[in-house]
Amino acid sequence: MMNRRNGGHYPPGLLILASLVISVIIGICVLNFYYFHEVEQSLFQQTHRDLKQKNDKALNYIESMIQTKFEWLELFAFYCDLPDGSGNEQWWQQVQDYEKEDSRFGVADRSGILYYGNRETQDISSRDYYKKALDGEKNISGLLKESFKGQDSIVLTVPIIRDGVVKGAACLELSSDKLKQYLSDTDLSRYGANMIFQKDGEILISCTACENQISLFEMLKTREFGPGETFSEMEAEISQGLSGYITYYENDYRRLLYYQPMGINDWYMATLVETEGYENTFHKIKSLSAKFIEGSTFLLLCGVILTLLIVHTRKKEEKRLQKDYLTGVYTRETARKLVEHGLKAGGKNRFYACMFLDIDDFKKINDTFGHHKGDLVLVQAGQILSACTRQEDVIVRFGGDEFCIWLYGMRGRKQPEAIAQRIINAFHVSGKVHASIGITLIGENETEYDAILKRADQALYEAKGKGKNQYAVTN
Repeated sequence: MMNRRNGGHYPPGLLILASLVISVIIGICVLNFYYFHEVEQSLFQQTHRDLKQKNDKALNYIESMIQTKFEWLELFAFYCDLPDGSGNEQWWQQVQDYEKEDSRFGVADRSGILYYGNRETQDISSRDYYKKALDGEKNISGLLKESFKGQDSIVLTVPIIRDGVVKGAACLELSSDKLKQYLSDTDLSRYGANMIFQKDGEILISCTACENQISLFEMLKTREFGPGETFSEMEAEISQGLSGYITYYENDYRRLLYYQPMGINDWYMATLVETEGYENTFHKIKSLSAKFIEGSTFLLLCGVILTLLIVHTRKKEEKRLQKDYLTGVYTRETARKLVEHGLKAGGKNRFYACMFLDIDDFKKINDTFGHHKGDLVLVQAGQILSACTRQEDVIVRFGGDEFCIWLYGMRGRKQPEAIAQRIINAFHVSGKVHASIGITLIGENETEYDAILKRADQALYEAKGKGKNQYAVTN
């Protein structure tokens, strides 16, 4: 039963409001977590795209460089005179011009003797790249270990053909440092680098991240890979000539590596990048989003608290207007709404008795002691009635010194009479004033508010006629 004496509480409404607030906060968190996930996926997809773009750029750069070198070699092979070992060939000056720290040019005769610009010679007759040239094939050698001034190198070779017969070969040797320079000239962020390796994992042209490493495979075998990724899958893809990505961790940094075949021998171009830059961006976004969640939650809670304060203030004001300002009991208008609703309720949830009460000789109190004294008596009357009834009963200041009490859930005559006697005794104990009470019982199907009040009022007059300071009961 709702506590009418202290005003209604609204726990269902508060629970709904609290549920809505919690739902909104959870919704904000879920949306932000979803946002985090999508941002992270988007950033790393962008990382994949950037990485492939850098790899393609490096590969195109190397291919363009090699194509340019081959075109020059082919042009030279077409116009040069054949080497005879005399040192008087027209191309000697051109050969000398190519004697550099990281590259050198040479012309080989039919027997496999290669002439360099510094007048040195080398027998390359057993070299695979020379044998391919004799077969009329321009080609690129594999990595020649410490072949050029203590450095690894590769050789671009073009056959010199006269009348359909191979008479020799033009060779351009590039050091590994020269190739590394070509790879480094691409526009890759400071977090990444390019490298070249063979199908078996041997590193041909290394980068800073793989310095002192001979085999890419041996290096990766000891690394931790990303979720769902394995070294064996990468190795299988490379053996099949496929391209792909692999994520691995080194020194607590996540690295992403993209590899694709170069179309030169069995070489692969690999580009790797530390994802630090992308992860820093993600963490910044995550930090900003966390602040957004905190801020939006704080503003939401402030809004809820402000709303609750407004609702509380409004209900407090409504409650104040429902109660008589002097005695603290209900006003006639409020009581009528409560009682009429209760009278329409079925079963035990209704009112079964009504008391009408006024203070004996109240006018004499006002005339003799003044209205201030009369107000104190009314305040005391309100306190007595509240003390002698239950929380669910409705006490009303009907007007002046008249009060009405609607007893909730009462049955028969004895309970209302006991309460009436309790009230009369309480007034008597106060030693200052007395009261007369009229009681009427309410039928189980009776709903007429005014008719019930009229009977209670008649019972009050009967009590007054008996000599006051007592109660009378009517059906």
